[in-house]
Amino acid sequence: MMIAELVLSFVLFIGALLHAYGSFLTFAWGSPELVWSLGSSGFAVLLALLCGLRARRQSDRALSALAAIGCAGWIAIVLSFGVSIGNPADPRVLYHVVVTLLLFAFAMRGFRAGAKS
Repeated sequence: MMIAELVLSFVLFIGALLHAYGSFLTFAWGSPELVWSLGSSGFAVLLALLCGLRARRQSDRALSALAAIGCAGWIAIVLSFGVSIGNPADPRVLYHVVVTLLLFAFAMRGFRAGAKS
């Protein structure tokens, strides 16, 4: 399962980098939209790294809790974006929601397993 988590973390990381790239192409340099968009990319990069670390330290209950909270927050942000553009089924939204839901499930599984130890 660790390999699946690492792959999903990498997929989220790539999605965050593509988001940042698209932000530079879409928004004017120095605009508020670019700043906020890059902030979202940064959040997704950090979340991907956190989930990758959690995959390597599956018995760490605190790390699992942080990863799960981060994933829940990212899902809320991405779904809010989907609603704001009037298309929650947009491929960009679905990409991030599906990957992050799977990472959330792994984090919750690790959190519950840590409680039994």
